[in-house]
Amino acid sequence: MRSMTRAVAVLGLMLATSAQAVNMDWLTQYKKPNIHWGQLAIHPYYQLTEVYDSNIYLVPRDQPGRTVGGGVRGSWITKNELAVEAVLPWRNLHNLSAGYGVEFHNYSVDARANDTINQNAHLDYTYKGGYGLTFRAGDRYLITRDQAFSQLVSRDRRWSNEVYTALDYSQPNGYMTGGLDASHTVHKYLGEEVGRQLNRYTQRAGFNIGYKFLPQTKVYAAYHRSVTHYSVGRAIGDQDKNSKAHDVGVGIQGVIAPKVTGNIEAGMTYREYDEAPVGGVTRVTRNMTVGSNLTYKPTDRTDVILSLSRGLQESISASNRFYISNSATLDIKHKLPYKFSVGTNFAYGLDKYPDTQFIGASGARGDRRDDIYQGGAWVEYDIQAWLSTGLSYVFRERNSTFTGEFNYQDQQTAWNLALKF
Repeated sequence: MRSMTRAVAVLGLMLATSAQAVNMDWLTQYKKPNIHWGQLAIHPYYQLTEVYDSNIYLVPRDQPGRTVGGGVRGSWITKNELAVEAVLPWRNLHNLSAGYGVEFHNYSVDARANDTINQNAHLDYTYKGGYGLTFRAGDRYLITRDQAFSQLVSRDRRWSNEVYTALDYSQPNGYMTGGLDASHTVHKYLGEEVGRQLNRYTQRAGFNIGYKFLPQTKVYAAYHRSVTHYSVGRAIGDQDKNSKAHDVGVGIQGVIAPKVTGNIEAGMTYREYDEAPVGGVTRVTRNMTVGSNLTYKPTDRTDVILSLSRGLQESISASNRFYISNSATLDIKHKLPYKFSVGTNFAYGLDKYPDTQFIGASGARGDRRDDIYQGGAWVEYDIQAWLSTGLSYVFRERNSTFTGEFNYQDQQTAWNLALKF
């Protein structure tokens, strides 16, 4: 009954918003504020979202004669997001930006266990010097209960912090480009069990060198060395997941073709673990990698964005310390007349585990491969430059060859109201 009441309330808000979209003259008196103190610009943001999630625990339904999970629960989720961004440029050489955001998630089902507060913050500094040199450094912090990657379905409290620095070079009136970069990233889960499996830090450093064969397009090659170290104090029998890796890649970046911009990169990663895995055989792995993002703009009102990726992802499997994650995403956005925008999204993921795994207490063995599908659509109406509202729908499904326990289907229907300054 409570869900029905909430549904009627949200439907009423949606209808009211649609009706007001016909005549929003009363809002024209309110202009987008210009918040500045000298050169310091402040950009506050607020968004209210009402979501109905059909499967908040991402578990399979019970199948006749065989229980593989069950416990499917749907819930209304009210999300309140507050954020502020600050930008301070000075002397045409320096730029300092900082931001903080907080999200309050309130569930209508089992609120005490599911309600959460997520936070994120960043600090970024850029210095553009002479001779084509640009220096960048910053810090990015996140604390959340959202899942970190596709293998995880449970929402565990975690935080991460990344410190990075980079020096880029682009030859003035020339063709050569290059750069150096380094980062240190810490991941920490607050739950004891998952923390023992995933708490770690990664240090990564490398360089790139490129050639501008067109004013806005370059080809490049890159190399990075990384070290991943998991927290000490693992229980007896836990596998050692510490590793070292070499990553190489070549690509093209900039204006790829008429009306097409972005980057295309392909490469290879070589990763070596300190010890062989418990119950597995893979200690050294060599894999092809992809990291590409292209935007096709056939008209001023339309964007078609294609993203492709392939790489190694950390795992919590008993026999596999990593899996190979492949994904392809297609986003289509179009701006209609009368302040309306529409879009659609399609995604496919393939997670492949290299070593055979045990299936439950029976001792049977099997290979795991997960296929992940997602599709959705949205519509947005710009009431004013600083005020918008919209509807969205997303469907996602995971099918695993290993066991039906990992399968799930989930649908999310949402309405949002956003203020952007």
